[in-house]
Amino acid sequence: MAARHNLAETRKMPYWFSVLVAIDQLGNALANGNPDNTISARVGYFASNEYKSKIKPYWRTLERIIDFTFEPIQGPCHCRNAWLAEADETDTQGSYIARVILGVFVGLGCLIISLFIRLAVLISPRLRYKYGALRYDSWRQSRKFSVHQHTAQLEP
Repeated sequence: MAARHNLAETRKMPYWFSVLVAIDQLGNALANGNPDNTISARVGYFASNEYKSKIKPYWRTLERIIDFTFEPIQGPCHCRNAWLAEADETDTQGSYIARVILGVFVGLGCLIISLFIRLAVLISPRLRYKYGALRYDSWRQSRKFSVHQHTAQLEP
């Protein structure tokens, strides 16, 4: 029997955000990464000091691009926060080709996303990040709980 959890303690992830996370996870899977991990979390891990790599500048460059993209709405250190929120997930650097694909996804995707985010913040300043606001990891935790709860309901 699954343990009971107070749903009032966690905030449900909005539908549109769930779709964006799913697209992000698909991009990571297409770039030979863990399909249950986001590109931001993968980049955050490999760019961190926890992981030693000969291609650290590559990961740090991707981290700077992604962090710049999401800074207006999620604050600083987006990749690090995503990695810490998904610390129970593992990932691989992937082959040279996979890293090229990942770089293209990040470069083109972040260019488009950054334009939309900055336009949205100009139109609606309330979207701008405020220190102490609800963060991505609390939504991620509620998503993991709902998946575990759904799985527990399916078990006999």
